[in-house]
Amino acid sequence: GEEDDPPTMLENPSLVRPFESVTDLYSVPSYRGIDPNRLMAPFYFIFFGMMVSDAGYGIVLALGLFAALKLLKPRGMMRNLITLLCLGGVSTFLWGVLYGGWFGISLPPVWFNPQQQPITMLILCFALGAVQILVGLGIKAYMNISRGRVWDAVWDQFPWMLILLSVPLFLVPGLSTLGLALVGVSVLAILLMAGREKKNFFKRLTSGLGSLYDVTSYFSDILSYSRLFALGLATGVIAGVINSLASMLAGSVLGAIFMVAILIFGHVFNILINVLGAYVHASRLQYIEFFGKFYEGGGRTFAPLPRSTRRKPRSVSRPKSVTTV
Repeated sequence: GEEDDPPTMLENPSLVRPFESVTDLYSVPSYRGIDPNRLMAPFYFIFFGMMVSDAGYGIVLALGLFAALKLLKPRGMMRNLITLLCLGGVSTFLWGVLYGGWFGISLPPVWFNPQQQPITMLILCFALGAVQILVGLGIKAYMNISRGRVWDAVWDQFPWMLILLSVPLFLVPGLSTLGLALVGVSVLAILLMAGREKKNFFKRLTSGLGSLYDVTSYFSDILSYSRLFALGLATGVIAGVINSLASMLAGSVLGAIFMVAILIFGHVFNILINVLGAYVHASRLQYIEFFGKFYEGGGRTFAPLPRSTRRKPRSVSRPKSVTTV
């Protein structure tokens, strides 16, 4: 019934299950909400790899954590976290191949080199951000429609989706007029219908103007995805600096020893600090920019039978009874 508060049990494929740890750190989905993990997982996978973005680091991360899964056999949240980072290593390897980065050494890229074409990477980051925000708005529209609130989806989500889809048309020769027309229609719809529950026309118009101010929020959300650009470049730059420092010590036996030490400790440090940054910032993009568009949390996990980790007590031999004569 509407007055009940049932617990939440998630059912996802094995590749999606590790990403539940990201959602659970934010809030367990409400029973009457929607499980975002299947739609969130591809974005998280892509964003993590973009921010570490070195094929060599991806190989080390994926193989190291895969070995940890097999040797340590962790369970629960720890297993999901290690699996999540292992998948992040796979994504890092793929993006490193696309960018041509191998332990800070630039090889011919399959796609493009971010350090040589930073504007291309920045545009890619903004485009991926706009796509994720559109998906978030689409989920909210679906939730409204499934609950019988069709007009809420029509007037509250569709105009913003149309604006985000129309803005790129300004960059296409010959389509700028179409883009302007679509943006104008969307702005008019928001202005007149955002405050549709108010009967007074001027109060409705005031509410519409307040809703139009959200345009700053949407575009600031898209700008937040520039962190993909910043962390992706930082990984390659720091790795290159480590290689340069190490190469300066070559030429003698002692110098070779210090060179190897700098390479090992420098790259290990770079992997650790960038993996931490990628985990935190990829999670933040989900929590603020994506979940903020539709997510309903506040649920509680369905766990009727917790795992018992206590060992069975060993049987103790009892002394035989003694008959007294």
